[in-house]
Amino acid sequence: MHAITPLGRRYFPHFADICAGLVAAAARHTTLSPLLMLVWSRLRRTLTRLDRLAQRWQQGRLTPRPSGTNSRQPPQPEDASHPSRTPQGHAWLIRLHQPLAAFAPRIQLLLDDPEIIALCTAAPQAGRLLRPLCRMFAITPPAYIARPARVRPRKPRQPKPQPPPFAEHSPHVWPFVPLRLRLKVPGLPRRKKPPD
Repeated sequence: MHAITPLGRRYFPHFADICAGLVAAAARHTTLSPLLMLVWSRLRRTLTRLDRLAQRWQQGRLTPRPSGTNSRQPPQPEDASHPSRTPQGHAWLIRLHQPLAAFAPRIQLLLDDPEIIALCTAAPQAGRLLRPLCRMFAITPPAYIARPARVRPRKPRQPKPQPPPFAEHSPHVWPFVPLRLRLKVPGLPRRKKPPD
């Protein structure tokens, strides 16, 4: 890629080192190579998109969008040997290949950069680019890109119907009224004892 802004040029060497580590790991572990090369492509694309956002921000042409906006197309069926999506679990890349944890400080350096913080404040959609990096490298997302907690509306509880007065229960409808209690209810007809 060709970095445009000073921000992109400053972090291009870090991303290049990470991509080189991915290529080396893919060469040693052929079973992981399709997924690692997908990560390689995503990292380069992430830096390119951040660089373009920074350029529009510096030129005053930035259109902020909520970070939750999803403009991606629905995934297309792909061959199983060529995944189109990366896993979503926390630290999945580190669990996949432990030596890649050595590159986590490079991502943390990016997240702590004041210019990145200002960019994400002006363009919340940048958080959608950075959150996957936090997940794959086992980094807790900083507050300025953390996804807001979803508040589920509580359904109003329907009031339970009140049972009829005790004296109105029939001996054949639950709850049955024992005979010894029926005798104590004024106005309730007594049940005749069955003949012997």
